[in-house]
Amino acid sequence: MVKVEPELLSIGDICSETGLSADVVRVWERRYGFPVPVRLPSGHRRYRQEDLHQLRLMAEAVAQGHRPSIVTRTGEAALKRLLIPKDNPRVERLFEAVILADTVEMRRLLKDSLDSTGWKPFLQQVVAPLLDRVGMAWAEGAIDIHHEHLVTEVLEDLLRRLRLDCHPVVGRGSVLLSTLPGERHRLGLLMAALAYASQGVRTELLGVDLPVASIGQAARALKVDRVAVSLSIQCSGETTRRLLMDLKDRLPTGCRLVIGGQGAARTRKIEGVDRMLGLDVI
Repeated sequence: MVKVEPELLSIGDICSETGLSADVVRVWERRYGFPVPVRLPSGHRRYRQEDLHQLRLMAEAVAQGHRPSIVTRTGEAALKRLLIPKDNPRVERLFEAVILADTVEMRRLLKDSLDSTGWKPFLQQVVAPLLDRVGMAWAEGAIDIHHEHLVTEVLEDLLRRLRLDCHPVVGRGSVLLSTLPGERHRLGLLMAALAYASQGVRTELLGVDLPVASIGQAARALKVDRVAVSLSIQCSGETTRRLLMDLKDRLPTGCRLVIGGQGAARTRKIEGVDRMLGLDVI
């Protein structure tokens, strides 16, 4: 009997630890030659701890827009250089508060940055780079998952509060925001919701990981003229495209479907589906 080393990881372990799908890991293995799994006598794949570390870095690089064909050929040291954001004192001070798990200081620094920049530059120049910085540190193993969760909760509280301070303006329309089944990334959704609300659009936030039938039913019940779906980098490709086509067909007449987020740029164009570029409201 072949002894399986305890540090070997299943494909499920890899996916839960990196956020990558099993299909993506296998495509990278087949197309780019990494990771190289250990094959058990049963034929099942197993992965080493060092594979997990490298895949975390690669997942973060792809999430920041770097091409898989490049990151799979890039060594660990070069990947870290690729991922380190440009010098940003505000982000670095916030990151220090994240390391210390100092939520009071996080909130103070975020408020100061928001007050000095306005909400849109704040999201683009502070929040997005901070999330990249935290993601990089997590991929390196420099911080734990509780650090990432703390900063996410602090940011979610702030984004909700900013959105609720906005008021609908007659004639600006209405939007329902959600994510597709299996998509649990909430911050992109909250950023898009704030972008709509700041323009006077009546904003209804449905939440994450919803069946397309439920999104369609909610669009009818809430009588919105747009449905906006946030797609993270992990939510793209043909499976996502089929879900979007199904959702488009379920929407009431005259209701537009809009997609945004990093995954939108990697989803093949669908006739009748608009794309939200950055935080520019459609």
